[in-house]
Amino acid sequence: MISMCVLMNHRMTESQIEDAVNALKVEKFIFPPENLQKIWEQIPADNEDILDIVEPVLQWLLDNSNEGDYIFVQGDFGATLLVVSWAFKHDRIPVYSTTQRKYESTINEKGEVVNVHTFKHVRFRRYRMIQ
Repeated sequence: MISMCVLMNHRMTESQIEDAVNALKVEKFIFPPENLQKIWEQIPADNEDILDIVEPVLQWLLDNSNEGDYIFVQGDFGATLLVVSWAFKHDRIPVYSTTQRKYESTINEKGEVVNVHTFKHVRFRRYRMIQ
């Protein structure tokens, strides 16, 4: 059974779920427990080194995924790099969501500028390492 562990700062969209099932043949989605999700969403900006902070997330991945499973990871750049490196070392497949972006700017009745950014999932793409 192909699983996907999900590490991101927000919920998966329906189109991401559908794409994972159809294109990647994912049969099971695994989400971190609330305490680890909070860690992932709030990586401290003022810490020079975050390995100790991310370590419980890596342990969760070790305990909840198998070789060949997907790790859908997006978030803090440094934390994401740690997870991607871990995934390669442990024969998991790290992926991220590519998106199509749409931007609209309008002025409301108060004269305020309102910017709207819409992101639409296009596909999953594997992280790659240059060797």
